[in-house]
Amino acid sequence: MHRFHVEPSFAPSLQIGGEVSLPENTSHQIRNVLRLHAGEKIAIFTGDGREWTVQLEAIEHDSPSVTVRLLEVIEPNVEMKTQVAMVMALTRPQRYELALAKCTELGASEFLSIITDHVLKSDSTISSNRMARWNRIVKEAAELSGRVRVPQITDPVQMSSVLARFRDEGATPILLWEGAREPMLADLLATIRTGASPAPKVALVFGPVGGFSPKEAQHAVETGAVIASLGRRILRTETAAIAAMSITAQMLR
Repeated sequence: MHRFHVEPSFAPSLQIGGEVSLPENTSHQIRNVLRLHAGEKIAIFTGDGREWTVQLEAIEHDSPSVTVRLLEVIEPNVEMKTQVAMVMALTRPQRYELALAKCTELGASEFLSIITDHVLKSDSTISSNRMARWNRIVKEAAELSGRVRVPQITDPVQMSSVLARFRDEGATPILLWEGAREPMLADLLATIRTGASPAPKVALVFGPVGGFSPKEAQHAVETGAVIASLGRRILRTETAAIAAMSITAQMLR
């Protein structure tokens, strides 16, 4: 069954047995891209944890919107109990976008871009068009992977301010640093999982090409971060992000 994310503003109008007109961009995909027909069923979700099964009622080529009738609503148990924020240093767009898509599929709840000592100046800004593209990437990844929530993406900020934010929220920032040999990420997460009060949120922090400087790693520890390792080999930012999110999804599912 095809799945579509619609804006949260649609949530109040969703009632079993009722009919709604879908947004124009979703209607365009249904009518002109997928070429679905009246009577077929699709699923829609707004990001509040629920998924609606709906039936296509009216698909008019001279109308910008497709009308659907709501049949049932469920709350799939697909989201992680522990929120996982992916804090990634800015890198080349193609690599960053791969991490966005795959980490969304694996369950990431939020993406924060950080500027560090080794981030190239050419990579340190994000245009509005690129931000819109990134939001489309995570939305489509959430649709395809069966999720009912879409991760948020924030504008780039300095690493120090992000770590301070997580400290204030009571979250656990984990700095994946190539200079660390232990603890391994899986071992650290096992400790978090079995603790007296498991963290409701963890933040996985990744550096750019060239990694974190020793000064940044030291400052992160002083700010409350825990340093962990992904092994003996040096990984690209996107590889490290996907590997770490995979481990976290298994350990904290």
